[in-house]
Amino acid sequence: MRLKGKSALITGSARGIGRAFAEAYVREGAMVAIGDINLEAAEKTASEIGGNAYAVKLDVTDLASIEAAVKAVETRADRLDILINNAALFDLAPIVEISKASYD
Repeated sequence: MRLKGKSALITGSARGIGRAFAEAYVREGAMVAIGDINLEAAEKTASEIGGNAYAVKLDVTDLASIEAAVKAVETRADRLDILINNAALFDLAPIVEISKASYD
C-alpha cells in the first residue's frame, strides 16, 4: 500500500500498458483515473479493476480535454499526485523513417 492516499491520472489506460499501470497503482492503494479517448472502454476497464479506479474522458491532443480531465480528477480526489503520460501512437519503423506527421 505504498500509494495509499495518492491520486493518479494515467493517460491511455483503458488497455495495454496503461491498464497494467492502473491495476498496479490500485493494488498499491492509489485512487486511479483511467484516462482514455474512448470513454466506454475506460469505464469498462475501471469497473473491471474495481476499487479505486474510475473513468475520465481524455484526448491528449486537445488542451481543453486535458484541462477537463485534470479538473475531473481534482473534483473526485481533491488532488492529483501522480501523472503517467502513457497515451501514444507508434509507427513501427526505424526512428529515421518516422514521419513528422506521426510525431505531431
